[in-house]
Amino acid sequence: MPEVWVRVCAMRICAYVQKQYAKQNYKNECFNTRQFVGLRVIIDSLERAGYTIEWAGKDTVHRYDVVLVSITSDCDWWEYIKERMSWQRGNYKVIVGGAGVLHITPFLPFADYFSLGRGEQSVVNLVNGIAGKSTDDDNSIIQSSAFSPDNLYYIRQADTPYPHEIELSTNSKYKESAIGCNHKCLFCGYTWQRKFISDKEFYQMSDSLFGGIEDKERALLDMKKDYGAINFSKLRTTAIDGCSERLRKMVNKPITRADLVEFYKTLIASMDKGVKPHQIKLYNIVGYPTESEDDYTEIVDTMKEADISSAKGKQWSIVLHCTPFRPMPATPLACSSTMYKDFRQQLPMLLRNRVYKGNIIYQGNNMWAVIGMGTDSLSTVFLSMIAHRGLERDTENIIKLCATPKFWNANSQVKLKTLERYFDADFLFREFASKTLPSRYLRTYAKVERMWPGLNAER
Repeated sequence: MPEVWVRVCAMRICAYVQKQYAKQNYKNECFNTRQFVGLRVIIDSLERAGYTIEWAGKDTVHRYDVVLVSITSDCDWWEYIKERMSWQRGNYKVIVGGAGVLHITPFLPFADYFSLGRGEQSVVNLVNGIAGKSTDDDNSIIQSSAFSPDNLYYIRQADTPYPHEIELSTNSKYKESAIGCNHKCLFCGYTWQRKFISDKEFYQMSDSLFGGIEDKERALLDMKKDYGAINFSKLRTTAIDGCSERLRKMVNKPITRADLVEFYKTLIASMDKGVKPHQIKLYNIVGYPTESEDDYTEIVDTMKEADISSAKGKQWSIVLHCTPFRPMPATPLACSSTMYKDFRQQLPMLLRNRVYKGNIIYQGNNMWAVIGMGTDSLSTVFLSMIAHRGLERDTENIIKLCATPKFWNANSQVKLKTLERYFDADFLFREFASKTLPSRYLRTYAKVERMWPGLNAER
């Protein structure tokens, strides 16, 4: 038996399961939620290449040669690092991949290899290389010891959906049917980090990991083509992603004020067809560069314009769920600044203009609207900006944070003061030029760097 094949067969590979995750709906005992379908694809690919994959936690990870870690969002880094620092020493090679693996500069000590984008082929090639089989260089794999921000690394794409059915659990199977989104909103990592692959000309929820809720969650960009075709009795969520027409146009989200007025009026009119009013959640983004009081006023005035002419009756409940803007790496807005403002505390006052109390921003004839309670605090956004724009100089303080339970148990104001003390907020939240952007080494299928250095800087 050839020596290389013996080494391949003898390699022990594990998928890492944390004791705790940033998001509570990660079911780490079986990984049967949609967030880890990417890891399941990697495991399936490796098994088809002849490898056996086991599961391990922090107490057993040292027994393996290769460790696969899934980072699905920037918030995943912190829980992973907390556990990573407690691993026993071993001869393992750590491969970190997932949708949250983008800017890696502050995280270099916590993995041997970083897999960018689709990994079903590149991770197999990497593991073959670790096993001693010859492989070609892959610019979607970053070796931490050889990383340079002056090199270019590419977020790997897929030309077709993954062809094999994946078993997420004994009761749940998944087969990919579409990838990405065609809307091209300038802020969106989902669009620019994944090339749109579908047999349709538009993004549809039933073709994604969220299949089965396509009537409940619809993109307003698509709905505005024919509001009359929407089943409002089932609709529960949509997205506007900007407080005003000006802001939405700025980020290539072409929803006009007139579009929104028509949406609200059609929503109200649907009651005449027997639809019972219920809660509709509008996903929104706040904190764009140049955002002003006029923009905040418009979002409420638009509701009023649609509602004021209707006869008083039962009311639709509108929940405005606002997420502070984070300039995502490898997007057209990667160089943009973002507001250093605690929207969780300030947003209700900014939107309600002192007319209403609490989180209520509008009460009318057939609609009333509130700010959702889930707006991220400034300390949470600060942590995201460290993940998106941190430098190697920040690594030491990241280690200190992750080794300090008192910080993670503190309230948001204490966290913010700590972050301000140890990290440079002015640097992290500023606008960059293309040559100074910390994540300038990342490239994707679209040449988004043509839109850098940002919204306002001279080109």
